[in-house]
Amino acid sequence: MGLGGSGMTAVALLAKAAGYEVSGCDLSSSNYYVKTLLKKGIKLKIGHKADHLKNVDILTVSPAIFDLNLNHPEVVEAKKRKILMTWQEFMGRFLQKGKFVIAIAGTHGKSTTTALMGLVLEKAGFDPSVEVGAIIPRWSKNVRIGSSKYFVCEADEFYYNFLNYSPSLAIINNIEMDHPEFFRDFEQFKEAFKKFIKKIKGPKILVVNEESQGIRQLLIKMQKWLRKNKVKTIGYYFENRFRFPFYKEYQGSITRTTSRFTYFEVMHNGINHNFKLKIAGSHNVYNALGVIGAARELNIGLNKIKKIFQSFNGLKRRFEMIGNIKGIKIFDDYGHHPTAIAATLDAVKNRFVKSRIWAIIEPHQISRLRLFMNEFASALNKADKVIITKTFLGREKNVKPINPLNLVKRIGINKAEYIEDFNQITGKIAKKAKKGDVVVVFGAGKSYLLSRQIKEKLKNL
Repeated sequence: MGLGGSGMTAVALLAKAAGYEVSGCDLSSSNYYVKTLLKKGIKLKIGHKADHLKNVDILTVSPAIFDLNLNHPEVVEAKKRKILMTWQEFMGRFLQKGKFVIAIAGTHGKSTTTALMGLVLEKAGFDPSVEVGAIIPRWSKNVRIGSSKYFVCEADEFYYNFLNYSPSLAIINNIEMDHPEFFRDFEQFKEAFKKFIKKIKGPKILVVNEESQGIRQLLIKMQKWLRKNKVKTIGYYFENRFRFPFYKEYQGSITRTTSRFTYFEVMHNGINHNFKLKIAGSHNVYNALGVIGAARELNIGLNKIKKIFQSFNGLKRRFEMIGNIKGIKIFDDYGHHPTAIAATLDAVKNRFVKSRIWAIIEPHQISRLRLFMNEFASALNKADKVIITKTFLGREKNVKPINPLNLVKRIGINKAEYIEDFNQITGKIAKKAKKGDVVVVFGAGKSYLLSRQIKEKLKNL
């Protein structure tokens, strides 16, 4: 149900390849993924009816449906027949059964790290199955169908989705509070990751960013358990090493940044190895370090890792350049947490040193904006000009509204302004942006439409 969703589409394709008979429904057939589904013989029904479940053994849904509407006819019927589960539960219970699961978790960088890990395994001849929360241009989709035992997936903490997986190898990039619409506080958030770590099985390999404060707190709490259960805990860091009995450690350091590459070194066992990464930002070097730590445990050669790093152009909607019109570069970015936005803007400033930077943000959910108001202001202050538009509510219902002008004031009225209408924003950019400027549109809601509107407006000037 909701077959056109990115996660659901990936699972549908994986299930079809695994021999399941797959069908689904959605409100519309005009979707990026629908053509791929139809090509693979997956039938799409429009709308929602209980009789869609005739001869159906399992109904998979997005966890969001439990917040949005439990009275959908299919959901009511599936609950009655006890065949209802989230797509994450289906993937964990059925598609990953008997597999060597590599799960990538953390508040930030999951999709990029999952993609890099999948591409490295592909390059090394492992023929993995991969599920990732964004489009990988090389595959033109967010899934790879493999025939080996290796299964790489993005492990999302929302709704405790990642507790459906039992990885043999887990990478945790960072642990920082998010999803305040679901998690009560940071303690509950960390507790979810503790439960996820306890799901590790088989060779039990855990690769972590040891500079993340949330991870450090968790490692201290779990030290005895990790030792008792013989979990190979591997750490990576830049400068601030954490005193912990790691099985192995990798230290990274950025040596130089150009408009095309980030060059970095990795120190391991007293030996330096040089890498270059095509995607921008120190945060992506951290993601790369996690992949190196994991790939080396699978005995993948450094040359294969290096080739992927220097050729990977990034994911759709992750600092994706969608246009360079009249010398104005337009980027579309999924960032909706202040830490991610700050990291992307730092990367922009490093790559485009002489450019004026416009940050346009569609805040994602009132609860996140309320919790991180000061952090959003600090992150957006890294840009030269800031436009804030209407908050995308997403899963939230009956939430007390928040005045976006509070964010404008915190950034400063000389730098920031609130414009609700997308057309007015495109008009503003068309009028004020100049050759050499960089425009980054942030958001996880409808912002991808805005970035494309800006591109079209500039083209038609």
